[in-house]
Amino acid sequence: KRSGMAEEAKPQYPPSAMQPGTMSAIMSSGIPVGQQQAQTQQLQLPPEDVHAPAHLIAVGSVFELILEFLKECMQLGPLYSFSQPMWVLKTRLLYRRIQTFPAPRLQEVDESGNAVRRELQLQPITWRKIRRDEGALGLWSGWQARMCHQALRAGLAQTCFEVLLFMPWNDQWGILTKFLGAMTVATAVTHPLDVVQTRMAAGLPGYQGVGVYHGVMRVMRDNDAYQGLGRSLALGLLSAPVRFAWVRYPLSLAWMAAVYPLDRQSTLGRLQRTREDTEGEQAV
Repeated sequence: KRSGMAEEAKPQYPPSAMQPGTMSAIMSSGIPVGQQQAQTQQLQLPPEDVHAPAHLIAVGSVFELILEFLKECMQLGPLYSFSQPMWVLKTRLLYRRIQTFPAPRLQEVDESGNAVRRELQLQPITWRKIRRDEGALGLWSGWQARMCHQALRAGLAQTCFEVLLFMPWNDQWGILTKFLGAMTVATAVTHPLDVVQTRMAAGLPGYQGVGVYHGVMRVMRDNDAYQGLGRSLALGLLSAPVRFAWVRYPLSLAWMAAVYPLDRQSTLGRLQRTREDTEGEQAV
């Protein structure tokens, strides 16, 4: 009888009082998601957690951000270990297009004694050349900064989105707006790390053989921390349908091919400098 009375005394919350979690909020709003994401278990919070004090929500969000960051690092570390050489080669090929210093020239004299200048063609960028000039570790330039940037951006976007779910307007358009807003905030906050990892991969002078902290301090000192931010924000919003499987294969391949020019311009924007720095600048 006591167990029966306890079950009767247990409060029953109506479905409208439940606050959905991150993925269950998207699923309940009617926004299509991928098959793997659709299998995510729906999380529900009782009203006393929904109306928790703001300082408790803030403390919980900080711990959740740390856990999300560690989880993303564990997941992205092995992946970037294999893909970093390809990223380095791609970034250096793009950097070759915007090098500010002139192509080296050879001063020659013809038979009549007149000076003749002939341009010296730069060597093509290859993995072999990078390994010969910088050693084997040169193929993994910027690996730490890239992993920190991606993990922090993903964790910050997740945390911001879950905090925004505690606010009103959780219908289909409200959740979509909050989701895109969280991605925008995370991209803007972590953009200096994106600039650092791109310049490390490109082998820019001043970014070779330094740590992530010194790279961030350098872009802050040079006022380059938010170079190409607008293009990166646009790229993040346009690639969200593919990243979260709202667009299915094979349409996703055509989608990413269509946004690749913006990806290229975003990378070039992060490589641009607000002031000339010709000291020690060498051909890649």
